[in-house]
Amino acid sequence: MAETMLTIGICGPAGAGKDTVADYLVKRYGFKKFSFTDILIEEAMKRGIEPNKMNLSSLGDELRKEGGMDVLARRLWEKIAKEKPKRIVIPNFRSPEEVEYIRKRDGRFILVLVTAPPEIRYERVRAREECCPTFEEFIERDRRDFNLKKMGEVFEMAQYFINNDTGSLEELYALVDDLMKALDID
Repeated sequence: MAETMLTIGICGPAGAGKDTVADYLVKRYGFKKFSFTDILIEEAMKRGIEPNKMNLSSLGDELRKEGGMDVLARRLWEKIAKEKPKRIVIPNFRSPEEVEYIRKRDGRFILVLVTAPPEIRYERVRAREECCPTFEEFIERDRRDFNLKKMGEVFEMAQYFINNDTGSLEELYALVDDLMKALDID
């Protein structure tokens, strides 16, 4: 029997640990990571735009306005279809339309919400970004994402939940391992 394609989508607010979980799935479970951010970086480079966080966010908004809320999912799936991997992980879903587009492709689709308290997420973002917003601006960015891109609806679509509030990579990895065991994925 042929192995069915398995796609794990990861959603969550900024600084929750979505990419960390995705990278662990690549390293430990043999997933191939595909990223909406990579699509935005490629588009920014084509347009001669510096691919920083703010520019990529604006570009994503512009592309969604021009091509629909699932435009990045469609572009990403073109890349996936060319490679045809058996295990895929996609972090950073932003709209319900992106989720639905990927969910309707061949194979099994699982959406996981990764989250953490705002104070912890803010400290993580501060540690990785050169120009970090104030805590108030960070919270406002969360609100914008929830309202403009309907990320709250995406979070409600998640079938599984990981609370990444420990600060320890080992503990986060153990939570991911527990989820993989529950999903019967080795």
